[in-house]
Amino acid sequence: MPAVTFHRELPANIPTMVMAFGGWIDAGEAATGALRHLVHHLAVPCVASMNPEEFFVLTQARPVVRRTADGPRDVQWPQSEFFLWQPPAGRAGLLLFCGMEPHLKWRTYAQLLLDVAAQCGVQRIVSLGALLAEQPHTRPARVTGRSTDPTWQALVEAWGMSRPSRYQGPTGIATVVLEAATRRGMASLALMGHASHYLQGTENPAVIQALLTVVTRVLDLGLDVAHFDAAVQRFRARCDQAVARDPAVQAHIRQLEQDYDATGGAAQPAPQADAPHSAPLIQEVEDFLREEREGGGGV
Repeated sequence: MPAVTFHRELPANIPTMVMAFGGWIDAGEAATGALRHLVHHLAVPCVASMNPEEFFVLTQARPVVRRTADGPRDVQWPQSEFFLWQPPAGRAGLLLFCGMEPHLKWRTYAQLLLDVAAQCGVQRIVSLGALLAEQPHTRPARVTGRSTDPTWQALVEAWGMSRPSRYQGPTGIATVVLEAATRRGMASLALMGHASHYLQGTENPAVIQALLTVVTRVLDLGLDVAHFDAAVQRFRARCDQAVARDPAVQAHIRQLEQDYDATGGAAQPAPQADAPHSAPLIQEVEDFLREEREGGGGV
């Protein structure tokens, strides 16, 4: 079985790719959530996919069995898929990529991904990510970014989103892909949503909305994200209910709010692993939200 399967012939006039990976830098499932929303909203077909057996340890990312509409079971494998949006004449299309961070052969994976992008004519890449940060759920979610493209970097700076990276340490597949893209002469814009560090295992619609707002603005997609407002309000209300259980948690979030307001919403670094109240705070909030979901409340 080939490493990449093509489901239809690819065009060669698509200048931009938007990509997101689940796993390492997908806090609150915001990066993949935003990408999936683009796929759904633009109603784009899957044009190619990567073979999971080449890149995943399937005892760690197990396939899932689902029942089909007519009854038989269907095995669903870890997905790494390309989608193609071709708008009406006069507008540039988009290549979209969404996948889980692979376990194996990162350099091979990156090269194959970029080979498909190059075949489509991609010259620049928007990478979506989300990290855990000192971000209170009661304030608008922040997005920061940096770009190798002068025009995009000027936008990032003009919008107050510029965040020079001084990080050194373990990294994710997106960084590997973007580094390889730079060597190929492809420009990139890395956008990072900031998710509340005490909501690690919870889908965060506020960060999804924030990322989509920036993407639609940068690429002039005309995407209306106002329909996320109700989901964000419900999410914040349930978080408020959760933190109301514990005065220490409330005090911690009030401090986050003060820091956020004092900096005018400027990005703050993620908390240290041994930060006061961090572990019990996370457990308290996530236990409550899990109970809400299991009870049918939903977030």
